[in-house]
Amino acid sequence: MATALAACAIAPTAQAQLGGGLLELPGVELPGGGQAPAQVPTYQADDGRGVRNILPPGQNGLLNAPQLGAFASAGARPKHSDDQLKMYGDLVFATPGLSAASLDNFFKDASFGVKPGDVERSYSPRSDVTILRDKGFGVPHVYGSTRAGSMFGAGYVGGEDRLFFMDVLRNLGRAQLSTFAGGANREMDREQWLQTPYTEADLQRQVDQLDDLYGAEGKQIQDDAAAYVDGINAYIANAKINPLLMPAEYAAIGRAGGPEPWSTRDVIATAALVGGIFGKGGGEELDSALAYQEARRLFGKRVGTKVWRDFRSAEDPEAPTTVLRKRFPYQAQPKKVRKNSVALPDRGSVKKSKAVPGESASRSSTASSGGPLDGLLAFPTANSNALLVSAKEPQTGRPIAVMGPQTGYFAPQILMEIDIHGPGIDARGAAFPGVNLYVQLGRGRDYAFSATSAGQDIIDTFAAPLCEPGGDAPTLDSMHYIFRGKCEPIEVLERKNSWMSSAGDMTPSGSETLRAERTKLGIVNARATIKGKPVVYTKLRSTYLHEVDSARGFVDFNDPAKMKNAQDFQRAASKIGYTF
Repeated sequence: MATALAACAIAPTAQAQLGGGLLELPGVELPGGGQAPAQVPTYQADDGRGVRNILPPGQNGLLNAPQLGAFASAGARPKHSDDQLKMYGDLVFATPGLSAASLDNFFKDASFGVKPGDVERSYSPRSDVTILRDKGFGVPHVYGSTRAGSMFGAGYVGGEDRLFFMDVLRNLGRAQLSTFAGGANREMDREQWLQTPYTEADLQRQVDQLDDLYGAEGKQIQDDAAAYVDGINAYIANAKINPLLMPAEYAAIGRAGGPEPWSTRDVIATAALVGGIFGKGGGEELDSALAYQEARRLFGKRVGTKVWRDFRSAEDPEAPTTVLRKRFPYQAQPKKVRKNSVALPDRGSVKKSKAVPGESASRSSTASSGGPLDGLLAFPTANSNALLVSAKEPQTGRPIAVMGPQTGYFAPQILMEIDIHGPGIDARGAAFPGVNLYVQLGRGRDYAFSATSAGQDIIDTFAAPLCEPGGDAPTLDSMHYIFRGKCEPIEVLERKNSWMSSAGDMTPSGSETLRAERTKLGIVNARATIKGKPVVYTKLRSTYLHEVDSARGFVDFNDPAKMKNAQDFQRAASKIGYTF
């Protein structure tokens, strides 16, 4: 389920090759500027060379009403909407016989800048940013004379290339995609609400706390996000007066007026969705306990325990490894089990949480188990990959990396490409729409970076005893729990969704209210008894309520002044709380 591949062979002497002149291009200055016009560096300025990428099907994700009509009547596709698909698809047929000389048949040039004569369009949506689109594939090259200009440009091109997709992501991040796009998306909303329920106040607090938690680093992200959102809203304003800029999908779902204005809360909601899908792991302790109990029932205590140990995710001496002559024990069995730390539920007592109370277990099992989902989006399981070759192996003496992050097949793609430059930022590559302030998978001046979803255990499971504030005996239905010796109330979070049948989704009109329960130990996953006493099982993801804190690492990845060596990269990566 591949969506992007990057191949690079950057010269080890790249630092000595960096440098280049500036080419100032005229742009259209819009009101609200006043800053110096952005200057555009020459092609491959400050570029270590040797980087290629591919991101099918194409850069352009806009399908306006006339284009939708042309596609429906004659199959005509908008320019740059699928011009990378054949290159990507043909690669699997290129072996044996693949050579360096044939790479350009399968990967496109991912250098900084645009080749002379290859500028398809040059425009300035604000006076401190200039955007070039190349003729070859329509990739946006954003140049800001100020950092805010660069961020504004990133938001603007995000709107150009993925506006409707961005709207889908911010609504699904809030578990309200069914309200936005139709009732076929109910299961996705339910799963999101069970895993990552947020109020608008929760989203805003995650923006506001950044400078309090991280000082100047956090303030920079706040400023970047504000300028980025301004860019998205500038495009929306243009699309509302020029129907050729408005995605036709809005009319199809009964929202012909287009999107509501963007806010920084939407950045948080999108990050919560993306990070919650691709950047988490663990949290299955309760299901593991149930599997343990069932194995012992089926096979007996001794054999059942061996069966469970063989299948559980823990240190496995038989697992294949990629690092030779070194051992890195991972999730090893603890030598001693802490007293009172075992919280096995009584057999048959577990009642899993449901997003829609009162619904049958079979109806809600899809959402709670992460199984196949109906609706607009369906993401792959873990398939990301990377092949790294050190400089001593290739005949060229240059290190090689072929990196394939996997996010599924979509049209338009759930990733978008951007080449972005300005104060403190020089990077090109892919990013998720709605959070494409920074390149998340790509290259800097003389280095490249990608991600796989490692799935480390960043979700803890707790069993919290239930209680009654008046001192009465608790039951499985009690709405208080014991935390640090106090009887605390369980917070109830509800999301009311309602939808109308439309051309884009003919699900009959309807509504439902989603429910989640939240404690200081995370989201309630189930209720059960342990030795007859009622408890709630909760899941606490380490990045919950801190969805954009990881942006600090990506800020560093994109900043050439902070990326001088491998240690700098490791320091930046350590700031990313997700399991990428």
